[in-house]
Amino acid sequence: MKKQFLLTATIIFSAGIIFFTGCKKDDTNGPVITLNGSATEQSILNASYTDPGATAEDDEDGVVTVTSDASTVFKKDLTGTYTITYTASDAAGNTTTATRKVTVYNEAAAAYDGTYTASETDALGLYNYNAAKPFTCTASTTVNNRVVMNRLGDFDNNVVYMTVTGTTLTIPSQTVANVGSGSASCDVHDRKTDGGGSKTSTGFTLTYNDSKVTPCTGTRTGVVANFIKK
Repeated sequence: MKKQFLLTATIIFSAGIIFFTGCKKDDTNGPVITLNGSATEQSILNASYTDPGATAEDDEDGVVTVTSDASTVFKKDLTGTYTITYTASDAAGNTTTATRKVTVYNEAAAAYDGTYTASETDALGLYNYNAAKPFTCTASTTVNNRVVMNRLGDFDNNVVYMTVTGTTLTIPSQTVANVGSGSASCDVHDRKTDGGGSKTSTGFTLTYNDSKVTPCTGTRTGVVANFIKK
């Protein structure tokens, strides 16, 4: 009888183990990822950016490793909004992701991006131009504090850039080809402008020199231009 009792108890105990083991839930919850810093950030164009990273904790495994694709998706030298993805996995194979958006911006964009009307007069008073076509300024997508104008002076289809330092503008010496809309050779100019200007309450002003190549000779010096934002 004693042996029968022990056998019965063993069977019941074993069944209990099987029952409780069978009722144990599978690990289906992924790690919880916590971003270091904000989910949205801004970075100045061309400036170095350090990814703040993230941490992750799993309800079964505790702290787990987080990986990031920041080194492959983020471009500090190109304006735009980049989505950095963080990934963490637990021992059961559950994977969780979280994202951070980082916007790379040109510091000059807010102040100078836009469409302008303009008037220009040279130092001798021989040149006066009121633009029938609007000027547009667009912040460079690759160089911080550089603004590109789609046209300057009375020539169409040229592109001239300015460097912005605070409220001061500088036009570096530069060569601009394919200026003008006609077919004559003089429509191609060597525009070497050395000058600058400053931000105003309505737009900005510029003073620069303008020279042409052979066979269209001529140089305008001390051209004063006033740009008014529309």
